[in-house]
Amino acid sequence: MESKDIDRHLNELWKKVGGGDYVPDASPLPPDIRQSNMETMRFLRENFSKAENDWRSLVAAKDVQLRDLTAQLEETRAHLSELKQHYQEAREKMLNEEMGAALNLEESKKLIDVQKKNHARELTLLKELLERSKVELTGLQERVDALRLERDEARRKADLLAVEKADLADAKAGLESRLADSKEAVEKTLAELLAERKTRRDDEAKRKDLEGQVKDLTGRLEAAKANWDAERTQWRELWDRERSVWETHRQEFAVWEERLRSEREAWTMKMREQESKGVENAAGIANILKESSQWSEKVTQVLKLYALKGVELPSVFVSPGPDTSFLKARKTVSRAFGFALAGLLLLSGAAWQLHAWRAKAHYKLLASAPLDLPNPSGLVVTKDGVWLADWNRGLVLRDAKDFAVLKSLPAPAGEPLRPGALSASDGGLWTLDMAQLRYARQDYKSGSVLESVKTPGPAPQGAAWDGYNLWAFDASSGLLYKYGLDPKAGAAATYKLEGVKTLASMQWVGGELWALDGANTLRRYAYKDGAFKALSAQAFGKNKTTAFWVAGDRLWSVEKAGELAGGYELKRYSLKLYK
Repeated sequence: MESKDIDRHLNELWKKVGGGDYVPDASPLPPDIRQSNMETMRFLRENFSKAENDWRSLVAAKDVQLRDLTAQLEETRAHLSELKQHYQEAREKMLNEEMGAALNLEESKKLIDVQKKNHARELTLLKELLERSKVELTGLQERVDALRLERDEARRKADLLAVEKADLADAKAGLESRLADSKEAVEKTLAELLAERKTRRDDEAKRKDLEGQVKDLTGRLEAAKANWDAERTQWRELWDRERSVWETHRQEFAVWEERLRSEREAWTMKMREQESKGVENAAGIANILKESSQWSEKVTQVLKLYALKGVELPSVFVSPGPDTSFLKARKTVSRAFGFALAGLLLLSGAAWQLHAWRAKAHYKLLASAPLDLPNPSGLVVTKDGVWLADWNRGLVLRDAKDFAVLKSLPAPAGEPLRPGALSASDGGLWTLDMAQLRYARQDYKSGSVLESVKTPGPAPQGAAWDGYNLWAFDASSGLLYKYGLDPKAGAAATYKLEGVKTLASMQWVGGELWALDGANTLRRYAYKDGAFKALSAQAFGKNKTTAFWVAGDRLWSVEKAGELAGGYELKRYSLKLYK
């Protein structure tokens, strides 16, 4: 079949599908159709016309596709004519050039074979497109038949709808009457509902006001409860502290009573000893007087014997008058005695000054290093190094030679610890914890609390370990407290330190108590006969000192860097004592 016949056949098919030759028969409408049936029919016709327009647009789109295919066929034909023309030209060249005809002929054959294959492939594609178009046209025809069936069904339904419309008109009248009744009932219900809503709104506003008042009262009650709990806690702490102070005073009174009793017994014993000594002295004096009276009686008898016999007495016993040489000698002796007494007084003053100088501690600065601790409060030197206590950072260990930081021991987990003083023992470091008013013995390695003891008063200061007992000072009472072998049992005795009201640091050194008071004065005390005797008192230095420690012939201290400069310094001195 030629391409023209194919085109003509396709055009006839498009006319059938497009409906150009199809004109539906106009059937006259029945005379009893009302205006509603006319509107229904108009609606169905409009729907049918819309569907028809849609299908026509689809068919037009397919027509466009077919035209594109026809254009491609024309292009293929033009290409084929061009190939034919090239073939004629090649053939003429073959006739003109016999020498190169063979090679050109082979190449032309190959080219022609390729072109034939391409042409056959294109023809196959065109045939496939044509078959697809036929299938699509068949599907379109089936859809058109289905639409016609739908149109007939719509007409049938329109008839049924007309009958149903009449029934609905009757039902509408009944519903309108019911609607009027319902409308009246709804209006009444709506009025009641609005009144109830207004009442509910007023009740809701009152409820919110009452809730606000309840919240306010609840907040006030919670605040009052919190204040009451805080006041109760404060009163409880105050009561515990007062009870602790009262217990401390009671212990002090008991200790004082015991000391007074012991002192009274010692004084009684001493008075008895003095009385016995006085009696012995009186007896000795009586014996001496008795012997002297006996000796004078013997001398009188001898003088009487010499007088009766007429013997002249020597000038030693009898002097007729004053001797001038004796008077001069007495003046010389008196003058010599005065000079000797003055020299003795001068020697005694020099000896006292020498004694006072030898009684003091003599130290000389060897090295110093700045500290990066904001609030150092304690100092201890052990074989591990120099331990420093800081209010915020806890315990820090430094090297004794170059003052380098070796390690830090933070506060124990879950326990606030604010060190105020420090002392060393064999079992750990005794730390004055100002946060909980206690003395805590901490481990050298981990810093954990091994033992805890309550402070003797509300204002504890200093800590000292003598090898057996723990010593503490309280600024509120101004007394020194001694703990027994079991520190948890409380203070066993109290003592008064002469000249000390507040304490910065203290330490036991060679059986002596060294104390640095709040006036930066270093005092040394000896413990004898149950009391402390002052040995020496000297100003420690110009800068304020917070802690000191004596280790052998070395004296360590933590001092202010200067009056104007901030920070602290760790200093090491050489120490010399004279005993």
